[in-house]
Amino acid sequence: MLRDFVLWWARQVRALLPPLLLPDIDRADALLVTVQPAYVTLTLRRRGRETPLGQFPLAGNSPPAALRRRPRRVILRLGPGTLLERPVVLPLAAERDLERVLGYEMDRLTPFAAADVVWQAAVAQRDRAQRRLTVRLSLAPRGALLPALDMLARIGITPTCLEAAAPDGSPRRIALAAAPARRAGFPLLATAGGAVAALAAAALLTPFITQSLARDATDRAIAALAPRVARVEALRKHLVEGAAGVDALAAEQARTGDVLQVLAAVTQLMPDDTVLTEFSLHQGKLGVSGQSPAAARLIPALAADPGFRNPTFAAPVTRAPDGHTDQFVIHAELAP
Repeated sequence: MLRDFVLWWARQVRALLPPLLLPDIDRADALLVTVQPAYVTLTLRRRGRETPLGQFPLAGNSPPAALRRRPRRVILRLGPGTLLERPVVLPLAAERDLERVLGYEMDRLTPFAAADVVWQAAVAQRDRAQRRLTVRLSLAPRGALLPALDMLARIGITPTCLEAAAPDGSPRRIALAAAPARRAGFPLLATAGGAVAALAAAALLTPFITQSLARDATDRAIAALAPRVARVEALRKHLVEGAAGVDALAAEQARTGDVLQVLAAVTQLMPDDTVLTEFSLHQGKLGVSGQSPAAARLIPALAADPGFRNPTFAAPVTRAPDGHTDQFVIHAELAP
């Protein structure tokens, strides 16, 4: 409890600091790992200068000779289209335990379970009048990361951060592994101590007292919502266990198709060197797009499966900017 309070207090102090006093993560020393379909590109950044170390196949087992010392920060960079984002509207009281709420509802909000994705949430808007909270949910499927993570693990490198471009082009960073508590906590507390020395005590106490009062109000709101949440959970359990609920869900899945089963079937049919960037399923109509070294072989692969009918290219196949893969868009129908 004391540790949670200290970390919360330090984050509040850090938020009061001007940007010039904060560390610049874009220039901090790090090993940059750019993920490609069949290889990774390693770049070492020290003192703001980047030194390319070369390209290494995903099946490799040897670390680069130039990497004599393992960097503390390893950033895994993903290609465009890998990161998925959506807005989520929640009650304002959910902000107190946002990660737990979203983790519990992940399979309802997305086609994935929380354990199958790397994700983070950022508050986009607070509507205190309507007592609503708008959250930006950013996630990447773990399946797209596994080849690169396995290759890095074989050479003794553990990424600490995932970096990818959002659909609008803005950068996103998602923590992959927590740093040791002592090493991570010391710079944060040192920054807080510097802030305390630089700012007047009166200027610091006012926001803390205000936020403490706001947190007490949030706790009371959560306690008031507890009976309603219990009733909703009881109703949800009754629907899941009831025969009528099961029949309705089964009928809907039979009409529109089971998203997870269709996604698993498409993933199984696609060659290992093919990357999917978009997937849609609506009333038995399937749409996929992505990149592949030989897009022409994807149509026969889908046509050979009895679960799919009439697979066709919905747009001309074009060459990707890297010159090694084809960009494709395929539409198909689910077999009844």
